[in-house]
Amino acid sequence: MFGFLGSHLSESVFIGVAAVVVLLKFRRYRAVGGAAIGAVSSAATVGVAILVVLFGLVALGYWEPPVSEIVGDALAAGRALYDVAGEWVLRQTVERLEEFAA
Repeated sequence: MFGFLGSHLSESVFIGVAAVVVLLKFRRYRAVGGAAIGAVSSAATVGVAILVVLFGLVALGYWEPPVSEIVGDALAAGRALYDVAGEWVLRQTVERLEEFAA
């Protein structure tokens, strides 16, 4: 099972699934909590390291990122997220505010 998950999922997801298996099997809540914190912190550390390397490449002039494409993709993702859930959340919030005001 662990070989299949390790080869098909990312490292953080694999660690999370392994932590859940350990939690269910051994009932060591504190140890599993520590493992979950370790998985999140290691994923965050890797993310920060990647950002530092990318900023270093830009600062040294080795890479010129396509900023307009990145901004366009981010805006498109934001619009898609709003179309999927944002409008509903906004409508629910306005309705609840109107209920409280009445």
